[in-house]
Amino acid sequence: MSRFRVLFGFFVAFCAAFASAQPSFEFRVTQDWTSGFQAEITIRNGGTTPIQDWTLEFDYTRAITSVWNGTLVSVVGNRYRIRNAGWNATIAPGAAATIGFVASPGGAPSGPTHYSLTQGSGGGGGGNGEGSGVPGTPSLAVSATAQGVIATWNLWYGNNATRWQLFESGSLLAEGALTPNAPHPQSASFTLPPREYAAHAYHVILTNSFGSTSSGTVAYTFGGASPIVLDGLDGAAQATQVTVGIASTTSLSIRELGTADLALRVTSNNSVIATGLVNGAKLTVRGLKPGRASLRIENTATGSVRYLGVRVRTDKGALPALPGLAFGSVSEDTPGDLALWRDFADPARAKRVDVRYIYLNGGPFTGWRTWNPMDGFRVKSFIRESQKLGIVPYFVWYNIPDGGESYWIDRQHISDVAYMRAYFRDLRFTLELIRNLAADEPVGLVLEPDFLGYMMQMSGLRPGQIPAMTQAAYAEGVLDPATDPIFSDSVTGLVQAINYTIRKYAPNARFGWQFNLWASPGITVGIPAKGLMRLTDTLGIAAGRTAIANETREIANYYMEAGVTTHGAHFVSVDKYGLDAGAEPGAATNPASSTWFWHLDHWNNYLLFAKTLRTMTNLPVVLWQIPVGRINATRTVNPATGFPFPDLPNTTTRFEDSATSFFLGDQFTATGARKAWFSTNQGGDPGLTVNGDVTQWRHHLRETSASGVSMILWGAGVGDSTDGVGSPPTDDGWWIHKVMSAPRW
Repeated sequence: MSRFRVLFGFFVAFCAAFASAQPSFEFRVTQDWTSGFQAEITIRNGGTTPIQDWTLEFDYTRAITSVWNGTLVSVVGNRYRIRNAGWNATIAPGAAATIGFVASPGGAPSGPTHYSLTQGSGGGGGGNGEGSGVPGTPSLAVSATAQGVIATWNLWYGNNATRWQLFESGSLLAEGALTPNAPHPQSASFTLPPREYAAHAYHVILTNSFGSTSSGTVAYTFGGASPIVLDGLDGAAQATQVTVGIASTTSLSIRELGTADLALRVTSNNSVIATGLVNGAKLTVRGLKPGRASLRIENTATGSVRYLGVRVRTDKGALPALPGLAFGSVSEDTPGDLALWRDFADPARAKRVDVRYIYLNGGPFTGWRTWNPMDGFRVKSFIRESQKLGIVPYFVWYNIPDGGESYWIDRQHISDVAYMRAYFRDLRFTLELIRNLAADEPVGLVLEPDFLGYMMQMSGLRPGQIPAMTQAAYAEGVLDPATDPIFSDSVTGLVQAINYTIRKYAPNARFGWQFNLWASPGITVGIPAKGLMRLTDTLGIAAGRTAIANETREIANYYMEAGVTTHGAHFVSVDKYGLDAGAEPGAATNPASSTWFWHLDHWNNYLLFAKTLRTMTNLPVVLWQIPVGRINATRTVNPATGFPFPDLPNTTTRFEDSATSFFLGDQFTATGARKAWFSTNQGGDPGLTVNGDVTQWRHHLRETSASGVSMILWGAGVGDSTDGVGSPPTDDGWWIHKVMSAPRW
């Protein structure tokens, strides 16, 4: 369905008397998505006489774009009038009629208010009973639907209306004839300029046979844009961010399309900016210190909202850099996820991270580009919403596999010229979107998780010995053999070609390949069943860590031989595991039996792995897909309740893990096997304190940074994982509370 938002203004007909029957009204949302929703209103006749020829009126701050089981007659400000569809004009005593509609924006919308139901001939809107406007004076209501750039306008008019005209900025855009006194609305279709994320106002003039006219303003928004306009900043597509200088003030004229009077307010994430509103029509933004922020502009009269990102330059004029150790999270463009980051009206409640990421996955035939009718919508929306929030967007590019993943699937796909041609076609398409939408932004790409891990672990071959159809990039025209390097038809050539393609088409992109803890089949040492990080369990701290470092070097050598550091790669990436440790059977009660419920020694082994990669590759390390779950029995107080956060029940989306407790620090109660496990500290970590049954792990952010880590990206790896975002998040908000209170430098 169209994600096309319409606001209406126009001349309306007379109202009729209230019916004697007593109706009631029920509102229900039937579908909700990022920028809109579908709902229905049920009218129940609680009286003793039929309701006939009814017209429903109500106040609603959402913008209704289409109606069924009824006809939209008029909209004045926030007041909607909808007439029966003919076949449901009579509602018998005890019976009901239901109308449906699509409106925007979405996000758990509440229902209309101030319902009024009239019945009789006064409920219509034109000649011959279809709208009884003042004789000789046309009246109209306008609605629009769009597929691509085609708009259809349904025109209601009064007696003797003969012609309609549509103007934009004083220029005639379209016009057409009307049949005077016709009993039904007429439609006109015409082509609009292609516009995404746009807000525009149009003027409609109706002329009758006597030459008299009536007119109305029609405003619409497309692609998640807001009717609130910032003159001088908005262009063909509505701007998502503004860049200001340090200690300087930028002023922007502000208005809402189709609205004469504004009742505006502005709130902001005030860590780096100060905002103000002058005479209700000019927005001021002052840079306080270099960084990124977001502000919310709200028209309190209409309910319209707009979010705008702000970048504050350094004193040397450079764009703000990410912190030395940046924090990020997986975060979809769902109403729940976006609501978490938009809650900054009260600075004490503000929630923000430096980076947010999503997956671009599924392969070139049934993958992410097919998930929405607007090609590229997932990338376009994510970049725009991130910019509006003052957050840097990252993508996990995961398309060598498609719907499934394994060593055999990956080998099959990289050997298939047709598959790889489509792969490079999608990669170029994505990179051009990134360059066009965020040319000066550091948009991130984590490349092909697990692919090289499978090759190292299972192929028995070096990367240059594994065939791959790199030639597909040239056959598809993504690379030109006359001007670009010739890369070999091997995994090494493929990796180098991907790196080169990114640098060629999106020089602003920051990219790196994902490394796997499990990639090595055991070159210098046997790998235990519980993985490389557990070598200290059997070999002891000194010997175990020497073995871990040696094996990490072999992993780094393999990946570097595959070409991961070539053509300007910016980082290397390491995950932990796609599911929180508490999902393992028995892990919660006996963590010593688990594979992934790590104690301090294991996490410090993990930092050793990262530090060794940093030394070998000479690139910073991004920790990705770090679990959000915490160790239960936390003593951290939830500021919303005044009591400690509750335990996670170790059920789907609410599992324990020790990752966030290690990185962000926590104090928790533990007894028996759990106390013994979480107080294990053969490596002498100074961050451990045990006092009776209370164990404390202080945060390990400085140690993480010192290990060469530049960014921690938290988030669920699979659907069952604990989710730290959303409204409310499934971890009860512990993770974001700790992130917001963590020391930063």
